[in-house]
Amino acid sequence: MFKRTTSLVALSVISAISNAQEAGRIEAGQFDIIPTFNSSLSYVDNVAYARDGEPKIYSWRATLSPEIIAATEIDGNPVQFGYRLERGVYFSSSADDYTDHFVEATGEYELNSRHRLSGTAQYEDGHEDRGTGFSLGSGDDITSPDTFKSIYAGAEYSYGALTSNGMLTLKSSRQTLDYDREEQAYLLRDRASNKIGAEFAYKIAPATALVLDVTNTYVRYDRQESAAESRDSDVMRILAGVKWESTAATTGFAKVGYTERDFESATRSTFNDVNWEAGIDWQPLTYSTFRFATSADTRETNGEGNFISGRDYTVSWDHEWLERLSTTASIGRYSDEYVLDDEGIANREDDLMRYTAALNYQARRYLSFSLYYTLNDRDSNRDTIGYDRSVIGLSAEVSL
Repeated sequence: MFKRTTSLVALSVISAISNAQEAGRIEAGQFDIIPTFNSSLSYVDNVAYARDGEPKIYSWRATLSPEIIAATEIDGNPVQFGYRLERGVYFSSSADDYTDHFVEATGEYELNSRHRLSGTAQYEDGHEDRGTGFSLGSGDDITSPDTFKSIYAGAEYSYGALTSNGMLTLKSSRQTLDYDREEQAYLLRDRASNKIGAEFAYKIAPATALVLDVTNTYVRYDRQESAAESRDSDVMRILAGVKWESTAATTGFAKVGYTERDFESATRSTFNDVNWEAGIDWQPLTYSTFRFATSADTRETNGEGNFISGRDYTVSWDHEWLERLSTTASIGRYSDEYVLDDEGIANREDDLMRYTAALNYQARRYLSFSLYYTLNDRDSNRDTIGYDRSVIGLSAEVSL
């Protein structure tokens, strides 16, 4: 099936190129068709995320990822549809081969200067590498990657003119996760998350605004071990802070607040804690940008504890050395505590350090290359969880 799909995509791209009307896109009636093709060849030194001290699988990996986007306007409002396929082949571990599909539709509609709507719908037929997600720490115990289906639908309504001091945004979304495996342990992870929220921003300066963000998320699992062990929960999150643009070469936001997770099961305690979100871009030079991001929030557990309390920190640097030559580098730390009760006591603590670097070359307008390296190093108070994994590779992107 994959070979046939890839052939059809390749034929479509070849035909499109021969009929291209302008650089980067093809006019097809009221739609602009934008095809791209990404590929990479990399060497992976720990395919299944084997635990420290355990035998590792070493393999070359090839990925092929064609994508096609159809963009148009309806009454002057942008609408876009996209499909991407990603095929990964491991030369020395065919059990880890995968084929993922991604479909997305987005749109915006401006009713007038004060009322705006936007929406996004996404579908993913994807996979988790052995040793990640639900199989974290046990990649060698399964014979193939876990596969799943996920659907996301979200919408936003904004009230307030772009030039006004105040702006109110109402948000809602729904996301589902369904594993393809039928074992009880996997069926207990299938779930849906429904989210509603509102954000109010008020300008206190031409490029600075105060922000209040309130969100409620309702997590519901398809199956439970028993009513007493239910992991269904309601999560309330309140954040307040500031966002700014182009102030002393920086753009960003910073919000801090409170979160509360209330479980339906009486055996699982209500949890509350401080949480935050921040992201800052600093551009000391027009060709050099530093980015810092951090967040603290709760997320669903993949097996242990009632939930995960996460703390994430990333720093990155993008620099253009020449017109066609640039580099990117980043360091990230991701801390997960598997929480058992309202006192925040954790029975497991994981820390993941991720280092990435890339050398990017824009050979032509329609052709770019990237030489990249990634190192993941996870430590845990559980001996069965820690691992290290590095990937070095070369990728290429072709467009019209």
